[in-house]
Formats: sequence, structure tokens, C-alpha cells
Amino acid sequence: MTRLSVDLNAICDGFEIGIPQGTPQPVTGGLLHRMWCLETDHGRFAIKVLNSEIMSRPDAKTNYRMSERVAHQANIKGIRAVSARTVDRQPWIELHGEYVMVFDWVDGITLLPENCTSEHVKHIGEILFQIHNLDIVIDGSALPTFSAISFDTWRYHIENARRDASCWGLSCESILQDVTNWSRKYQDAVDNLPQKFVISHRDLDSKNVIWNHEGIPYLIDWESAGYIHPTVELVEVAFNWSRSHDGTVSKERFQGVIQAYLEAGGTLHSEVLDAVYGSFGGMLGWLEYNMRRSLNRDLFNMDDRELGRREVIHTLQELEKLSQAVSDYANWMAEVYG
Repeated sequence: MTRLSVDLNAICDGFEIGIPQGTPQPVTGGLLHRMWCLETDHGRFAIKVLNSEIMSRPDAKTNYRMSERVAHQANIKGIRAVSARTVDRQPWIELHGEYVMVFDWVDGITLLPENCTSEHVKHIGEILFQIHNLDIVIDGSALPTFSAISFDTWRYHIENARRDASCWGLSCESILQDVTNWSRKYQDAVDNLPQKFVISHRDLDSKNVIWNHEGIPYLIDWESAGYIHPTVELVEVAFNWSRSHDGTVSKERFQGVIQAYLEAGGTLHSEVLDAVYGSFGGMLGWLEYNMRRSLNRDLFNMDDRELGRREVIHTLQELEKLSQAVSDYANWMAEVYG
């Protein structure tokens, strides 16, 4: 982790968070942005320097403004959502081309999924229903259209990897066959899903929940917030909170999330198999981004490319495990739902 390279005093002055006390300490675990913990005479804060490639995209600023409005509304309505501080109604300040966000620090821990108990997953299932039940409305946000990443896009990245003599250490032909198959199944599933959408977090995995010392969960990193099919997100959350370090999935924790969601008042809005295949979309999008990140020397530095390479391999492994157990997950959901 590199040191904080932006003007620390300008950050403190811009956000009015006091006088720095010591050197900011890097925070590990993020896969897109850089984060530090800063002590000032006003308290402790999280400093996030946003990924420059993402912020160069035409819709990036609009998306960040919208996601922070979602977090703010969720907080107002009773969800412990950690939203960014604002300056002139913007959730960042720009310093020499770098976009910097500041959040109040939450003392606590994040958990690896395998360290979660039945009480943790119960909390998460209940919170997910509460978010889905908030009826958040954001002016100007359009309903989503879901389409699978095209065969030509996958082939382009894989051919580039072949020319780069990398292909992430795997068979290019096998990767292309797998991602094409998964994309087709994802597209078939979303075509079958009823037009039922909610605005939600959309990345509610264990790294984005901080449990304070009283065991109360706080939800961070709302940057992916937006419209999603509620049952698809339920499957994604159940899957994310039930994985173990060896790649296996705990039936008890998976069903624990589903059960808590239903007992809180939720319902399933699709065929369970369509919901499971619909949950492939987020992972396929993350895979495609990391293929680009691992190969593009013009936009990404060596550390980013190496992280992208590792995430390509990891995500392919996760998708393979998910695809092999689709029927199991659908049956587990059916057992709970009856």
C-alpha cells in the first residue's frame, strides 16, 4: 500500500475535520480504491482516494452522487448506512485530478464469511429485507436493462491475453467456452425474471459490513447502489455470506440468510432457478472488469494489473463452483420457502 499522496491539509480543511494528528494509516482489503485511517483533533476518519480509471468514465460522477444519496436515505430511514461527508453538496473533493471521499470512522471488525455465526447471517437477512422495504426513490435514476456481456467482448479480452502470453495461466479455449455458457444462462434467467426492482446496496458481502464492539452492523461502500431484482440480490447475499475459505458453501448459513429475510416479511419474486442464474451477473461483470484491468498497460499500473490477474483467476474459480452447485442452491431455497 502506497502512502497517501494527496494534500492532507487540503482534505482536512475541505471537509472541516480538524487538524491531522500523526500519519494516516493504510487500510487493506479494498479491491478498487485506496483507503487510509486518519486521526485528527476532531476524531477518526476514513479517507478514500477513488480509482482514477473508474472516475474517468462518463457516468462515474453521476453514479457516485446517486449511490451516496441512496446511503443517506437508507440512514435516515433507520439503516446504519455509513455515507460520505459532503463539500458543496458533492461527496468528494478533487485535488490535482484525484477524487477524495471522507467518512466517519466506525470502530469494529469485518468478518470472513466462514467466521460468521447464525446470528450474523440472521442480522444480514433481516437488514436486506429492511433495505428492500424502504421504497427508496432517487430522482433521475432509470430502471435497469439487463444484458449479458457479449461473446465478442469475451473473445476480445481472451485473444489479448493469448497475445500477451498470459491467459491468466489457464486454457483460453476453456475460459471462452465457460464464460459464454455462463453469460447465456444469465441472459436466459434475467429474460424470465418479472419486472420487480428495488433500489438497494448491491454489494452486501461480508467485507462491506462493520460489526462494532456491541455486535451492531454498519453498512459501508454503497458505491454499487442502484436498482436490482430483490430475489437475485437475496441469492447473491446468501451465497456471499455462506462461503468458506476452501470454496465450499455452508447450507446452514445460506438458508439462514433466506430464512431471516422471509421471516422479516420478505418473499420470493421469481422462480428460484432463475434467481440463482440471475446472480451470475455481478460476478461476470467483475470478471470482465478484471480481465481489462490485468491487460491494459495504458490505464493501470503494475500493482493494479497484478490485482486484476489474481481476481480473474479467483472469479473464474468462484463462477465454476457456483455453476456446479446451482441445483443445490435452488433446492436449498425451495426447502426454506416451501
